[in-house]
Amino acid sequence: MDYISLENFISFLEYGTKLHIGVLFFGSYGNEKCVLSNERKIHSGKLCEEFKSLGRNGFKRCLRCRNLALKKALSEKMDFGGLCINGIYEYTKPVIIDEKVACVIFIGNILTDEGREKISKRIDIHTDIENLTESGFDFEKCKKLALMVEGHIRILLDKYSNEEKSTNSLIENIKSYIKSNLESELEIGSVAKIFHFNPKYLGRLFKKETNTSISEYICTKRLERAAKLLGTSGESVLNISYSVGFKNVTYFNRVFKNKYGVSPKEYRKMKSHF
Repeated sequence: MDYISLENFISFLEYGTKLHIGVLFFGSYGNEKCVLSNERKIHSGKLCEEFKSLGRNGFKRCLRCRNLALKKALSEKMDFGGLCINGIYEYTKPVIIDEKVACVIFIGNILTDEGREKISKRIDIHTDIENLTESGFDFEKCKKLALMVEGHIRILLDKYSNEEKSTNSLIENIKSYIKSNLESELEIGSVAKIFHFNPKYLGRLFKKETNTSISEYICTKRLERAAKLLGTSGESVLNISYSVGFKNVTYFNRVFKNKYGVSPKEYRKMKSHF
């Protein structure tokens, strides 16, 4: 019997709603049936994106809130729900396999009465909050939905995983985590801690599998996201550099030019002609 992919299963559960369901895998858990789009690994939704665009601190606020929820899920290994820093309700559930967190399920983009008041203070009064979010989903309803996602994940891991793919799954999960947290202070020590590996061992393994170091991979992904933002947004170079994790704009300008051959401002001008 062939089971549908996790991406398709989540899309089926979301159908007819404005919910956003995401999953972030850890360790060596996952396989080809569990591969998810980037939107499934981060906070996503029109209202979330609007909050993220509120100045250079918009990204930081969202990321800090998400990381706190992630750390709580990893340390306490229990499900919980609550309002994000901007007022959107999100339910979080870690999936435990062999006493380890295999992945964390997020169910969000939910509007509550308490959250409505908080959101209204943070965003343009003309924003149609009601049509951008889902209402009527409390902790218990989210829990039932998360149990369905967990059940499907367990089936996929049981039916399609094998030992030969364990290393590749680990590397892909690390890549997913990095791409989902580019705005934070990423370095090999923090990544190794999240994945419960010795930093030196993890660094050697990542280099062996990808032919690049973790620090090089982080820098590359930050530059790729910066290039995308330069071509699609009106944010300043300074704000973009901060939003992708570069704390020094001079350093950002230098490494960007080394990769793309032109400065960030010149790159933006080039893209504006197309």
